[in-house]
Amino acid sequence: MKNIFFMAVAAALVLSACGDKWLEKAQPSTSTDSDKAISSPRDAQYALNGAYDILRGYEYYGARMTYYGDVTGEDMMANGDTKRAAKFYLFDYNKENTPSSLWYQPYRAIRNVNGIIAYVNSIPEKAWTAELKDILGQALTIRAMGHFDLVKVYGKPYTQDAGASLGVPIETQKHVSTNKPARNTVKEVYTQVIADLELATSLLSTARNDGKLTKFAADQLLARAYLYTGQDQQAFAAASKLIEEATAPKTNAKAQYTLWKNEEYSTIWSKDFTSEILFQLSITKIESAGGKESMGNLLWRGGYNDIILSGDYMTLLNQDVNDVRLKVITKYTDSKKVDFYYLNKYPGNTGLGENPEQADIPVLRLSEAYLIAAEAAVKLGNNAAALTYLNAIVSRANPANVVSGTVTLQRVMEERRRELVGEGHRLFDAMRNNLRIERKSATHGSPLLTPTTKSFDRTFFKTLLAIPRVEIDVNTKIVQNEGY
Repeated sequence: MKNIFFMAVAAALVLSACGDKWLEKAQPSTSTDSDKAISSPRDAQYALNGAYDILRGYEYYGARMTYYGDVTGEDMMANGDTKRAAKFYLFDYNKENTPSSLWYQPYRAIRNVNGIIAYVNSIPEKAWTAELKDILGQALTIRAMGHFDLVKVYGKPYTQDAGASLGVPIETQKHVSTNKPARNTVKEVYTQVIADLELATSLLSTARNDGKLTKFAADQLLARAYLYTGQDQQAFAAASKLIEEATAPKTNAKAQYTLWKNEEYSTIWSKDFTSEILFQLSITKIESAGGKESMGNLLWRGGYNDIILSGDYMTLLNQDVNDVRLKVITKYTDSKKVDFYYLNKYPGNTGLGENPEQADIPVLRLSEAYLIAAEAAVKLGNNAAALTYLNAIVSRANPANVVSGTVTLQRVMEERRRELVGEGHRLFDAMRNNLRIERKSATHGSPLLTPTTKSFDRTFFKTLLAIPRVEIDVNTKIVQNEGY
């Protein structure tokens, strides 16, 4: 059964910060000062539950943050020009109509956990129990996730100018009404992200904690942050160490994680908290975290039928007709003999009678750690290691396949596309590696697409979202992104 820890969400929201107009949407109307409200580990646990509830909502990982990175690439697309994902897919937004949720929801989560961090830091470190350390580690990881997501969406790739351009405001303290922060640089934001994650990994438990963050989840986020900032040696070391430690035999204090087997890959998406999932957000039939707007319902033909796979992706995956990942795709042919392809990574737990509306959100999978290690190894010129980590994914997809010779960055990026589609990576992978998105397939046939939105690289200004107008209106120190 799912680990349902969200019964305390209402109490948690009472513990979140409020009182200022900047990011006003981020403040629950019933909230009080979190540094006054949190006075015990139990209070802190309630506040953590509130932060996880924000993460799993459809305006954050429950849908929008997850599909944003894919529908802005070439592999997934809105199934119609009026669908919920259409404005992202078409790049049909400006400073007036840009969606605000990808700005204020991460900040909501950050503010929730800043109160927790302040509470734990108010206790002498020598008095920190194992529970307090784990609470602090989870809070730091959520704060890092929030800043990481924000800087990916609103800041240029670190590798474009070594992080010199504008990122987002860093929030590490309880916000007060007189504080109107300017945007920090991309480098400053990533420095904060990495510092939070490095500390978190030293505090978090290695035991399984379904639905919540553990050391292995923070380790993978840290490896990803190193990769995004061009620190390839650190990325390789972090990812390879994570794989070694996570896959080691289980003990009373440590969970064991393994890649899914080829023979289980096609059906395991309908199960909860399986061997490859480092961090998964739990959603159940009795809750409404996502509902009709959830990731599963948007990808479900029987639901909102909002997002489908493109011909570009199907061409890539069909290079091997025995690739097990084809079994996670459903083909539907309409009366006009037009084929539509649906990704079934969010089916809900069928054993519990769930449908895609109740699908959990797998945020961090061990397979990404192998692909991080492979990419970093390529960039370091360590071909033997690149082959080892890449082939773990390639051979899992089809045991008859093995990559040999020199591994190229293009080959690793193709495997990331095959394996991580629908999990929110493609736009960011292409932009940080200065690659071009080419929407070549005839499925990208909307008359609202232009030559610029069919073929673009990171010089296209709309690969960054506009900062919501409301935020600039209440804080004139916030400078809009170029081009808007």
